[in-house]
Amino acid sequence: MDLADSPEEAEFRTRVRAWLAEALPDLPWPEPVELAEKLPFWRQWQRLLFEGGYAGMSWPREYGGQGADAKIRAVFTDEADRAGAPERLNTVGEDFAGPTIIAFGTDEQKQRFLRPILTGDELWCQLFSEPDSGSDLASLRTRAVKVDGGWRISGQKIWTSRAHLATNAILLARTGGADLPRHKGITYFLLPLASEGVTIRPLAHMLGEAEFNEVFLDEVFVPDELVLGEVNGGWRVAMATLGFERVGIATGRVNTKRAVDDIVDQIRGMADASGAPLGADATVRRKVADLYGRALVHQAIGQRVLTIAADGGPPGPVTSIGKLYFCPLVEDLADFRQSLSPLGGQLAPEEQSPAESRWQRLAYQARGTAIAGGSTFIQRNIVAERMLGLPRSAS
Repeated sequence: MDLADSPEEAEFRTRVRAWLAEALPDLPWPEPVELAEKLPFWRQWQRLLFEGGYAGMSWPREYGGQGADAKIRAVFTDEADRAGAPERLNTVGEDFAGPTIIAFGTDEQKQRFLRPILTGDELWCQLFSEPDSGSDLASLRTRAVKVDGGWRISGQKIWTSRAHLATNAILLARTGGADLPRHKGITYFLLPLASEGVTIRPLAHMLGEAEFNEVFLDEVFVPDELVLGEVNGGWRVAMATLGFERVGIATGRVNTKRAVDDIVDQIRGMADASGAPLGADATVRRKVADLYGRALVHQAIGQRVLTIAADGGPPGPVTSIGKLYFCPLVEDLADFRQSLSPLGGQLAPEEQSPAESRWQRLAYQARGTAIAGGSTFIQRNIVAERMLGLPRSAS
């Protein structure tokens, strides 16, 4: 497999690098630390992306995108990461909700929702998981009851990233009766979070920040025109959304090769307790070599996923392989880097340098990534059944 840029990708990389060098200094650095304070900063970055033509790059041109293939988009992501660009504001909207609306939405839904995603005017969250149905999504209990002109939805969702900052949500609810198989009785809704009956309660994670939320729905009215796809056909739409999510995870929310390079650069300036260069330690060298080799494998897996996507094929089960490989690799990268920090990197974030705090945050977030887009056990089942042809579990 040739991992080198094609001539088109190389030309695009040069152009993106020049644009980033010009655009990034316009942001009011430094980037805020607190999530709520980041919102205006992120909106400004999203507006720069939109005006520069780098928002929704893989979306069709008629919906505000550039019609770029997955490889071109990956080049932009790589260069943005190299330049230290901010995290994108609206990952759920741009990567999951938008492509799903493009694939299944009505003309009216596309007209209403797509452009505000790209401009950053409207943020999205994902209301899939529930307290009693996390990985087993088909067992969800949130129910939508048909009423005149729409639906009344009641239930509870949990582990919803950034719901307290979002304006809209993609939502799954049960609409079918007991006569339908559980996969057949689910409908996919587009929910304005300002609707009456929506209550959002932040949940603090391991770093003490409230990035996740639980969302309560009490007889929330959603009009018929905000059903995405067919009534009772939401499972198919949801699987498309999860496929888009897994492409992002499989190809790497973290550039693992660059992360290893960063660790090597930092080790060069470190010494052990005796004052000897840390890079001379045989154990450290073996660990770096192991991580470097695994990062190259991850790069090859990501290239395979991107090639399939660039050819117009569905994400497919290969994204599950990428996710299974990526998640433990990122955990090991972050854990190893933290082990080189004072007290193993366990100081409070505000007591560390920004670089040290970044690795601690990554170590914690990596555990959540193993659940996002379908847990490790779900991915193993997908690989076993759809790629290896093994029989389904009897349990």
